[in-house]
Amino acid sequence: MHEASEFAVIGVDFGGTKTEIALADARGAVLERERLDTRTDLGPDHILARTAASVRRLEQAAHEGLGLPVTAWAAVCPGVIRADGIALTPNLPGWETLALSARLAAEFGVARVQVANDVRAAALAEVRFGALRGIDTGIYVSLGTGIAAALIVGGQVVPGAHSAAGEIGYMNPGFARVGAVAAGRAPLEEYVAGRGLAQRASAALGTEITGEQLFRRTDPEARKLVRHMLETLATALGNLAALVDPARIVIGGGMMAAADVILPPLTDLVASATAFPPEVRAAHFLADASLHGAVTLALAAETSTPPLPSTTGGP
Repeated sequence: MHEASEFAVIGVDFGGTKTEIALADARGAVLERERLDTRTDLGPDHILARTAASVRRLEQAAHEGLGLPVTAWAAVCPGVIRADGIALTPNLPGWETLALSARLAAEFGVARVQVANDVRAAALAEVRFGALRGIDTGIYVSLGTGIAAALIVGGQVVPGAHSAAGEIGYMNPGFARVGAVAAGRAPLEEYVAGRGLAQRASAALGTEITGEQLFRRTDPEARKLVRHMLETLATALGNLAALVDPARIVIGGGMMAAADVILPPLTDLVASATAFPPEVRAAHFLADASLHGAVTLALAAETSTPPLPSTTGGP
């Protein structure tokens, strides 16, 4: 273990469109970063090799420019990460049989690379540095193109029996058929997350529109769509709250660019849907949440305090 001022870490955030690599200091502050196009059409080998080259450049910058050794590495991506592959990650085709932790260790030339789901890692960053700090029982929700959550109990992020805790996009909001998930659908995600909301709004309004644009419109039909989306989301969050009794629900993700429109009514709706209303607030890391999660994961590895069970690959 190193003194706080004597080391740096590297975090990697793999996404379906972009991959970001960050060099950070012992306090989690990003010192340098690189962004790559993931190019999923070229398969995982392509982006893994390019990421390794970026990691080597950042390691050199840390050593030669800052006099800091890089002592820990971590990476995050969507899906359920297991030792021999990644499930539920349609935006990263070809990763289903990728042993991510072992492969990254080989590519980086290091003994160990911690890996974790991107949303649970983002929740970890909120627990360590953000809006869930000091909270014993809480829920983190990433609301963007898709939707996922993380459960915090005892100040720790809970992975679940199958490393799939928080995959709330597969919840049934009550109006999908019982077998929807078995048929390959994600009912809650289709209704409240950005992609599905934009598709439904475009059809109803007769013009192509994004989720963010929808939240900024003031015409009655747009307001009706937003209200129904928020009611559906609040019902889901209220059901989660009834089960775990969180002190706080923290909302992050790309759709929080419209936080001023989303948070006030969502707070009231969640309160009306629960017997013991939790506090609802915006995440601290509204930008680059997953990347900050990867950095936090690396810091936890460096200090020998593993925050997420099975972060080297799961069962």
